[in-house]
Amino acid sequence: MATPVTETLAAFVAQLRYEQLPADVAQEAKLAIADTVGSALAAAKESVTTAALATVDSHGPASVWGLGRKVGVRDAAFVNGTMAHAHDIDDTNPSMRGHPSAPVVPAVFALAAQQGASGKEAIAAYVAGVEIETKIGRAVNMAHYNKGWHTTLTLGSLGTAAAAANLLKLDAHQTAIALAISASTAGGLVANFGTMTKPVHSGFAADNGVKAALLARAGITANPKALEAKTGFFELFAGNEVHPELALEKLGERWDIVDPGNIYKLYPTCSLTHCAVDMILDGIADGSIRPKEVEAIECAVGYRCENTLPYHDAKTGLEGKFSMEYCLAAALVYGKLGFAQFEDDAVTTPEIAAMHKRIRLYTHPDLRTPESVPYDFTDLTIVHRDGRKFHGRESYAKGDPHKRWSLAQFKGKFVECAEPLMGGAQSGALWDRLQQLEALSGEQLAGLV
Repeated sequence: MATPVTETLAAFVAQLRYEQLPADVAQEAKLAIADTVGSALAAAKESVTTAALATVDSHGPASVWGLGRKVGVRDAAFVNGTMAHAHDIDDTNPSMRGHPSAPVVPAVFALAAQQGASGKEAIAAYVAGVEIETKIGRAVNMAHYNKGWHTTLTLGSLGTAAAAANLLKLDAHQTAIALAISASTAGGLVANFGTMTKPVHSGFAADNGVKAALLARAGITANPKALEAKTGFFELFAGNEVHPELALEKLGERWDIVDPGNIYKLYPTCSLTHCAVDMILDGIADGSIRPKEVEAIECAVGYRCENTLPYHDAKTGLEGKFSMEYCLAAALVYGKLGFAQFEDDAVTTPEIAAMHKRIRLYTHPDLRTPESVPYDFTDLTIVHRDGRKFHGRESYAKGDPHKRWSLAQFKGKFVECAEPLMGGAQSGALWDRLQQLEALSGEQLAGLV
């Protein structure tokens, strides 16, 4: 008889405590949590945050980060989850094929404020959530991703349910029920990329998971084998291409947060654009690319870009985040790719339009099938007017485990994200506190952000 997937994962989540985490896993968790908080603070004044907050009318123990408002646990999870993904500068993980931290961290912090959970308990809950997202991701991808599901919501709901169940100290059966309930809330369309609904997916996932765990604790019933059951999550979301055994492989031994590891983002745009942008900005810096002399740009990418980067003539900043052409043009025209380059008026300038006309984007013949994903790359050729060529091929962007940031670089990104809202000194102090998360009491954690 096959090992029951849902119940085995639930048992792992229910027993996981901070003291069981390897040192590198606990350290990585703190970095990821801090990176997520910073990503959210950068979006505190964004339109999508204002709109999300307009739906909230509760009062409670949990903070809307950076805005000084106290709301109910689920509302805080939803709004902060939306904020964390609003700029698309939050982390990703290859096993999940999505954004693991943006839904999980807000849910953990919101529940921790209600439960009085310590920093150590928050770290353990976060790790439990990410491991469920990534382990189930191993089982269902690439089929799940290729069907057009946004894993940040589908897998994020499951991961957040696991994190919430761990923080609430649910037993293994209750945790299985929480996973089953959250599986019934899963959704999220890639068709909504390039709109405000994409970051709202993260907010939905945060709320879904908290709600599922609370319902399980309250006694709501569900199928404790909902992942592997006929007409369950695996069958519906991945069909006959699912590999349930991969969800349990090396459970508690190989931690996906460090192997393959989270990927941290330098630019507020889809990660599939980052290798190309790195090559352009490095080429400008060393003089091998001269933007004002560019005659033609050829960019070869993997098949995933066909659906994930659908905007070939972006008209808004949100569309620009999912347009390889815009990101290439913006890197060349502006010499950087930060928050300002995704304001709507930056996307439609005459200079961008002129550079855009020189770009040819195509799927590389070696990267047309799911089997190509492990060795995916971006191949870039830029021809100057004098005939001189720049050529580069890159598989790993800055922030990938293969190109690991220093602690100073992590802190630099955090301060850049948080400084407009909090000021430089306060931002730096908050980063330092987040790096001491395991030492914080419940009261200290509740008042942290």
